Amino acid sequence: MLDVVINISRFIFILLAIYFTYLCYKIYRSKYNKSDRSKKTNKQSFTKEYYLKNQRITLLVSHFLGFMLLIGASENNKLDLLILYVEQVIFFMILWFILKKLYNNNYLLWNTSLYLLSISFIILARIDYNVGYRQFKIAVLGYLVAIIVPIFIDRLTFIDKLEWVYIGISIVLLVTVTFVGTEKHGATNWILIGKLSIQPSEIIKILFILFLAAYMRKRDKIIHVVIAAIPSLILIVLLVYQKDLGTALIFFIIFISVIYISTNKPFYFLGGLSGGILGAFVAYRFYSHVRDRVEAWINPWMDIDRKGYQIAQSLFAIGAGGWLGKGLTKGMPKIIPAVETDIIFAAISEEFGNIFSILLIAIMALFFLCGIKIAKNAKDNFYMLLASGISCTFAFQMFLILAGVTKLIPLTGVTLPFVSSGGTSLTMSIVMLGILEGIHIKNQKGEVNGKKKTRKQKR
Repeated sequence: MLDVVINISRFIFILLAIYFTYLCYKIYRSKYNKSDRSKKTNKQSFTKEYYLKNQRITLLVSHFLGFMLLIGASENNKLDLLILYVEQVIFFMILWFILKKLYNNNYLLWNTSLYLLSISFIILARIDYNVGYRQFKIAVLGYLVAIIVPIFIDRLTFIDKLEWVYIGISIVLLVTVTFVGTEKHGATNWILIGKLSIQPSEIIKILFILFLAAYMRKRDKIIHVVIAAIPSLILIVLLVYQKDLGTALIFFIIFISVIYISTNKPFYFLGGLSGGILGAFVAYRFYSHVRDRVEAWINPWMDIDRKGYQIAQSLFAIGAGGWLGKGLTKGMPKIIPAVETDIIFAAISEEFGNIFSILLIAIMALFFLCGIKIAKNAKDNFYMLLASGISCTFAFQMFLILAGVTKLIPLTGVTLPFVSSGGTSLTMSIVMLGILEGIHIKNQKGEVNGKKKTRKQKR
């Protein structure tokens, strides 16, 4: 009987994902594509609230179905899974209540992140209950921080004047990790405090975006680009030295993206890409694990038992899932190394299907577009660059992991925002969501630092 339910659930998950994606599109159109928001009617507001309510219901139904299947298929953890499910539902309800009381603004961003997180809760609890429970605890902490971040963004008037504080803290943190850090998965990028492990590069990622946004908000000359490049290069070199090459690549893309958006000069972007290609070649020559990943990417079948094992199992999982998936609990995600972090997308594809995975990509893309719209509507260059940097970070990080598991590019070892198991990475992704919400609130007020401004005042 359970097998029949699991088989039917494949179609239900896909239909729910289609409906959630449709609702995202409708809310996005309603929120961002109105040329004159002042002419919104009560009917339009009612329609938008109706879509948001249906989004929440769709998320809860999908979450309920996933955990009921896990409970039904479990032999040892039925009660633990049931308690975890109830705790997560309470978390969703309390968070929505708080958000409505505090902001009642950009529910699309919050709901999108929570839908991705709900899928994370399901698939991680399916892989390992302890990993799923840890993900839930970290998510609670992350959202507790994120719901107060917009208040600071909205009220603090000096955060755009601390560029050298941001970069100074970043360099000190990264130098500290270089000397006292602990190695995990081939990279020395962790600090252990008792049983707690912290990845400072995830915190530095936000500080780095803040530095670039603050420094470049009123500067676009080549000398300014060079000055911004010097500390940026120091950070990237330290990350490369720690063998945290995936994060180094993300920092590099953040730099050239913010510089290009700030200056509007394609030369910097193209020049940066050329430098990145040269840097990748150097890394290939001097780091053996980079060569291993490239060789595994080119031909994983040549050494499928060692170098190519991870990417080969990822491709097998995606192929085995097909369009509709094998059904939740019917796949074999545990045989993929680091499946809960690096290869989580392959596990989702195997059990939920490729149609469901494509819909997740569409939802992630819409999250990125919301961030870009927030940046576009910003009335000050600092907040425009900050929102742009965060949005590009999300987009590129999503691209790296999705392209890696499908063998479009070599695996980089980064996490999929809101989905992969993570501690510092998940928390910082949620905090960046809070920053976007804070900028959105400022956009709605039409104020920056208490004054009416436009980005044309930059020069």
